Amino acid sequence: MKQNSASSPKRRPPVRNWKLYSVSVPGFGREIIHALSKQAALREAKNCEAFGSMSFAQFRQIVTAYMLKEPLTDDGYGYIRSQYGIEVRVHRGCWVKDPKSAHYGKVGNVLYAGRSANHVRVALLGHDTPLNFHPLDIGMDIPAYIPDAA
Repeated sequence: MKQNSASSPKRRPPVRNWKLYSVSVPGFGREIIHALSKQAALREAKNCEAFGSMSFAQFRQIVTAYMLKEPLTDDGYGYIRSQYGIEVRVHRGCWVKDPKSAHYGKVGNVLYAGRSANHVRVALLGHDTPLNFHPLDIGMDIPAYIPDAA
């Protein structure tokens, strides 16, 4: 068994300050993106196939982005709560419980669902990029000890 990094302050990576950004492109609508900075939100929005041939400088000329100050009323996890019975909430702590995952045992925080209503978007501690996990692959109650993967 290995000790959970959340209960060992010496090895715990710093918690990042994720923020919500509204990103709009004429003709494509608005998207809400959880990111560490406005620049990171723009990079994620640019990953859309429609902007593949466009340079980042060209993309910046057509996009509008700003940080949201008010929390969203819909977090995008209603489907997961109703279908899987898992209480997923934005900013709640979680851990990767799938022993087959390369991220098994890592701890993080749930982010705004964004484009995917079928997966849980997680910012793992020490990572700058959010990852999507199947709802059954994460645990919402972080145990004191996490067993080694088989």
